Amino acid sequence: MAKKKKRTIKQWKTKIDPVFHEYVRRKEVDNHTGLGKCVTCNKTFHFSELDSGHFMGRQHLSTRWDERNVHIQCRKDNRFLYGLQYEYSLFLGPELSDELLQLSRQPMKRMEFEYQELFDLYKAKLQELKDLQSF
Repeated sequence: MAKKKKRTIKQWKTKIDPVFHEYVRRKEVDNHTGLGKCVTCNKTFHFSELDSGHFMGRQHLSTRWDERNVHIQCRKDNRFLYGLQYEYSLFLGPELSDELLQLSRQPMKRMEFEYQELFDLYKAKLQELKDLQSF
């Protein structure tokens, strides 16, 4: 029997990111209306108009899928104003901001099964939310 080929980190990112980002966007909005507030400008938007904004950028694997590092942001703040990191840090508070900054500097090496566990975890969490929500 042939050995299953391992996925690259890029392939895992492509597989995990959409599920994780939809989960983050859904978990931070109202379950009935789908409305949520941007963490940096505090304006209300529908789930479909929000991004999953990262305090520490996605290039840092150690914080990429850390729920404390990712919250809903409007597209303007996340994409065009580069995430408004200072305002984001005010939302998080100094202790968590510092912790995430330190964690982002740590090299991250995951095993194949750990990526699969992350994917399975967020796929299940996303399905639970979808079952609860009415939008």
